[in-house]
Amino acid sequence: MKRLLVGIVAGLIFISSATASIKPFAEIWNNLAYYSTNIEQNDFASLLLRYEGKVGINLADSPFDLYATYYGTAAQTSDYWDNSLFSGLGFRFRPFYNNKPSDWTNEWLPDFKVFAESLSASYQKNAGAAEAAGLPKNDTRYGFELWHVWNLDKPNQNDYWGELWTNLAFRTTSFTATDFNDWIFYFQPKLGRHLGRGIEPYVKADLTFCNKNNYWQNVADYGIGIRFEPWRNTASDDSILKKLKLFAEVLAVSYLKDKPTDPQKTVSADIRLGIDLSIGR
Repeated sequence: MKRLLVGIVAGLIFISSATASIKPFAEIWNNLAYYSTNIEQNDFASLLLRYEGKVGINLADSPFDLYATYYGTAAQTSDYWDNSLFSGLGFRFRPFYNNKPSDWTNEWLPDFKVFAESLSASYQKNAGAAEAAGLPKNDTRYGFELWHVWNLDKPNQNDYWGELWTNLAFRTTSFTATDFNDWIFYFQPKLGRHLGRGIEPYVKADLTFCNKNNYWQNVADYGIGIRFEPWRNTASDDSILKKLKLFAEVLAVSYLKDKPTDPQKTVSADIRLGIDLSIGR
């Protein structure tokens, strides 16, 4: 799969070079928050940074993108899984990029993406423990992804707003087992109202589901939140502050399959306070 991905990338770069039309892009997301449990253990009580990004090129004003990507976490704890970085190359295709939406029910179609990525792992803390556990160092994944927002840019203050990130991908190792070879599904919607001056209360859910019985890959947290976007409607489109959010959430937790065998790792709720910043998405 990795050789196939490299071959596709090389071929598309050649085609794009021939047409002399390459447009760079960057999509960056950073989230720094205090988590009371992080759905890991009851006494987690730590700051956790989640960061990810894609930097690449669009080929010849087409639905094809090539990019370098990374997915990282950093925490006050010493656990290697909370201090990891997965990075590599990717290719994606937007089958509906020219779709002309008629209303909110189909305006998300241009943001639907089919992707393939080849990634490598590194750990910033306790790397020796990850090595001793025999964790795979590479992963190839391919699937579908959607990130879309409703009624947040130049919003109708009297209507609801929404956000949706969802991802369904086949992963060869998922950096947990060399023979993982299974699908993981993520579904993360938010639905809220505008209170004016960038204040946005909402309800949300984060669902992770997999065929495996690993409890951390079959869990849902859901609840209420409130956030403040002070510059969403006043900053210029290229301003780094435009999508800065300050948020607080209170969530319940449900396990969809097996629960942790360690009672200390069985959590029922989580409280999160933090900052969220995205650029280019």
